[in-house]
Amino acid sequence: MDICPSCGAELTGRTLQESSPAEPPEVGRRTRRELRRCGSCRHLAWRAEGARHASQPWSDGGVDPDYDSLFDFTLEPLPAPWFLVPAHPGRATLEAELRAEVSEGHPLHGKPVIAVARCERCDEVLFSVEEDPVRFVRVHLTWKQGPDTPPWPMTEPVPLPLYKGLTEHTHEHS
Repeated sequence: MDICPSCGAELTGRTLQESSPAEPPEVGRRTRRELRRCGSCRHLAWRAEGARHASQPWSDGGVDPDYDSLFDFTLEPLPAPWFLVPAHPGRATLEAELRAEVSEGHPLHGKPVIAVARCERCDEVLFSVEEDPVRFVRVHLTWKQGPDTPPWPMTEPVPLPLYKGLTEHTHEHS
């Protein structure tokens, strides 16, 4: 049984995995940890990934509202005019176009991404940035089929919950 380090109640619900940048940079690996939230006191509890034994207890992570949407979310449909990108062939086409447009100096250069959704009204695509499983960005593809000059393609973070972040999209680009 997993016990909350803050109040002693049982930790229930989902377990999330979180990655942090490698320290020091030359090591080239990520530190991973598991996160849970106590249903009684709402404190976060964490431990190193794979520490599933009672000999390695959970540590108190305090209260952090930034994580609440990860534990409290309910699945919402995408707001119109957004639609999910089918795995084949749509996803690969959008990911290839992003890789072609992004040049050195762009925040997505060299980052692994997955095309998740597309807007029917403009050339915006929602990508998941795979280095951080809860990081999503909206990218306005230019369809140049070649490297663009940063900041193009324009890229903006999309806050969670995604439904709200995509609803606020105005379809206006400069």
